[in-house]
Amino acid sequence: MLKEFKKYFLRFGVAFFGVIIFASFLGLEQVKIVLYKIGMVIVGITLAEITWIFFFKPVFGATEDILNNEKFKAVLIFRGILYAAIILALTLGL
Repeated sequence: MLKEFKKYFLRFGVAFFGVIIFASFLGLEQVKIVLYKIGMVIVGITLAEITWIFFFKPVFGATEDILNNEKFKAVLIFRGILYAAIILALTLGL
C-alpha cells in the first residue's frame, strides 16, 4: 500500500506541487490571461461544433453514416482543420 502511494505521489504529487509553485510566481494578470485563453478554447470548440452542425453537416451528412473510407478520412481532416482554425483564431484574439 505504501509502495503504491509513493509511486503515485512521485508521479502526480510532485507535478502538482510544481504547478502550485509556478502558479505562485505568476502575477494576477498572468492568471487572468491563462483563464481567458482556457475560456476562448471552450468557446472555440463550441463555435466549431455549431458551425459544423449548421453549415457543413447538411452537405456531408452524418460522419457515422459515411461508408466510403476515403470520404470518411477527407471529412474528418476537413473537420479537424475547421476546429483548429476556429480555436486558434479565438485564442490569438482575432
